[in-house]
Amino acid sequence: MQRFDNITKITFIAFCTRFHLYIHAYALILRGRGLSLLQVSSIESLVIATLFLAEVPTGVIADRIGRKWSIFMSVLLMMTGEFIFIFSRSYPTLLVIALFTGIGFAFASGATESLVYDSLPPENREETMKRAMGRVNSIGQIAFFIAPIVGGLIIGDLAEARVTVAIALTVMSLLIGLFISLTLHEPPTPWQAEKPDTLAIFRNGVAELRGNRKLRRIVLLSVFMAAFGGPLVTTLAPPYLDQNDVHVFAIGLALSLGSLLSAFTQRYAYRIEQILGPRWGITVIALLPGFMYLVLAAVSGPIATWLVITLMYGTNDMKSPLFSAYQNSLIASRSRATVLSLINMFLNIFIAVMAPTYAALATRSMPLAFVVMGGVILTAGIVLRVDKLATMKAEM
Repeated sequence: MQRFDNITKITFIAFCTRFHLYIHAYALILRGRGLSLLQVSSIESLVIATLFLAEVPTGVIADRIGRKWSIFMSVLLMMTGEFIFIFSRSYPTLLVIALFTGIGFAFASGATESLVYDSLPPENREETMKRAMGRVNSIGQIAFFIAPIVGGLIIGDLAEARVTVAIALTVMSLLIGLFISLTLHEPPTPWQAEKPDTLAIFRNGVAELRGNRKLRRIVLLSVFMAAFGGPLVTTLAPPYLDQNDVHVFAIGLALSLGSLLSAFTQRYAYRIEQILGPRWGITVIALLPGFMYLVLAAVSGPIATWLVITLMYGTNDMKSPLFSAYQNSLIASRSRATVLSLINMFLNIFIAVMAPTYAALATRSMPLAFVVMGGVILTAGIVLRVDKLATMKAEM
């Protein structure tokens, strides 16, 4: 029973860490505090750079000291950053907050998924992992759906006192998550008594990636089939909707409804595999974002673009619980967080390179950018045989 309690607690933590009541107005708040658009952009870039640099060290720490304490550190760092944000008015202080945030994200990156997988019973673990991660991701999306609505009512006209209340309530949400993280239980594992040193953990993680051909294929698929949900939300979709005469309120509504839809698609992604079969299920789910980008490039007008982008918000990450189950089934428990952090590091490198590339294409032609994005996803899925993922375990 204790093992299943971990999943429930991690689900609550996912809600608390995604319940940012001011996130929809973050850029406006920073502009109101005197920052330029370049400074706002640089803060986001520093978060990504910090996350990239901290991925592997925090993954090794998670395997060394335990995934529970890594999750605790993640929530603590994010909460500290939010608390400082209440009083922050200067650009250098906001850069410090970005460091806290990036390292906080990195601590949770491999540790959360590792703890979920090791908390499941050994029998049929791959299938239960799909459901468990679907549940965790789903609750996170529900928080992302609710927060802008509640936050919008609190923030109102962006008066500083109202903004402070929204940030303070975000801190309280993270504090609840922090207390919950202290009640997590580290599942016993065969390697726990060995306590390998830090360098050995890192070497084991690298050796697993180098020595496991099937795992490397999953990594390549995860990287090249990245659906760019973040850049779509913040960089490409809003201006494209604006170009197609979609009202500002409707743009925000697309994000909220897409997040709500994503909560259901990730929660029940495993059902599609059950209905279509493992091979066709993962193929349809993984290739769908590529086709959606092509459709988005072909449509125009407020109604069509709004519908397509809302559907994309809701389905772009549907493969995440399934990919999570496949890759975890191929990773040894003793270096799980390290390997997952390495995978996330490669993914972040790809996004860091390609996101500005796609943005540069979009400055010339938004439809062209969408065609290229969809083409990369579809080509990767076909060349790397995404349809083979579900049968990898059986081939071992």
